[in-house]
Amino acid sequence: MLGSGARVVRTRFGVDDDTCSGDHSCIRLSGCPSLTLKESSDPLKVDPVAHVNHSCVGCGLCGEVAHAAILCPSFYRAEVVQNPSAWDRFIARLRAGVIGWLQLA
Repeated sequence: MLGSGARVVRTRFGVDDDTCSGDHSCIRLSGCPSLTLKESSDPLKVDPVAHVNHSCVGCGLCGEVAHAAILCPSFYRAEVVQNPSAWDRFIARLRAGVIGWLQLA
C-alpha cells in the first residue's frame, strides 16, 4: 500500500512521562503486553513510569481502559500518516504555526 502512494494512517498510543503518576493501574487492568515500565526521567519520581513499547499494534485497549475507568490522563493517541495528502500537509503546517505562536505568548 505504501508503494502505491496511497494515504496510510496508523494509530499508536503512548504514555506521557511527565503526567504518569507511576501507580501502574493501567498495566494491571488492561493486561496489554506492550505496556511496560521504564525509569522516570524526573529525579523527584521514585517509582518507574508506564511505557508503551514498539510492539504496540494500536488496538486501543490500554487507552480505552484508562479512559473508561478515569485512571490515567497520561495516555495519548497519535495518528501516524504516511503519504499525506495536500490537506494533511496544510493542517500540519497550520498546527505547527499555532503551536509556535502559542509558545511565544
